[in-house]
Amino acid sequence: MTISNDTDRRWQLLCNAARQLPHEDRELLPGVKWGDCAQFYTPAFWKVQYMAHMQRHEPRKIYKLGKNILEEIVVCLLGGFGMPSEVGLAAFERLKARQLIRPKVSKLELHQALVQPFELADGRIITYRFYNQKSNYIFRLLDRNDLDDIPVDNDLVLRKWLLSVDGIGLKTASWITRNWLDSDKVAVLDIHILRAGLLAGFYQKECDLTKYYLDLERQYLSFCDALEVSSAIMDAIIWDFMKKTNRLALSVLKNLD
Repeated sequence: MTISNDTDRRWQLLCNAARQLPHEDRELLPGVKWGDCAQFYTPAFWKVQYMAHMQRHEPRKIYKLGKNILEEIVVCLLGGFGMPSEVGLAAFERLKARQLIRPKVSKLELHQALVQPFELADGRIITYRFYNQKSNYIFRLLDRNDLDDIPVDNDLVLRKWLLSVDGIGLKTASWITRNWLDSDKVAVLDIHILRAGLLAGFYQKECDLTKYYLDLERQYLSFCDALEVSSAIMDAIIWDFMKKTNRLALSVLKNLD
């Protein structure tokens, strides 16, 4: 079969699947209609995006960055809000190279590793901005006495344990849990998912993610359950599309007000 014929076949299958979606006025959730699959940001649109993704038979993306759970926690602590990903990864690689991601490592060694400038792949010399704070967080993590008992066999129990780590809130704990366990029981929520929820109708008003994270997560997971999709895969699809169409999404949101 040629590439052209295969593409035509997949397109035909997708069109047939789209035609079988419920009527746009039918409710997906109480107060949330399916909408037109040809209109950006409706529940039906996201369902078709998901079907198209799955139709390509791409292997499920594995988000793990570390070789063990300690490395995964450390790399996520080094990254996060306000930190360019390439800088966080460079810091992570240095700690690994110096064998500093191990129990009872000294705070001084961690501090010295992070305070020294980093040369990135493009030749730029960058200073890690939060070396004091992050070296303290990592030291406190690696100084714990329960590192052999991290509950890595249960999504929600692991997230609860992660919340006891200094420097980790619900988003980062969910991020680590999703990465390590490929979990569909937690959600990594940010402004793109929040905006998508407002446009699709499963969020009713803009809320503080920090204050209402669990409520917003519950609503997002209910949306995914109703669509019969993997919440982790849908998270990636929504995040990517919302980022690419950020200006349009903001314009549409203004017209909703």
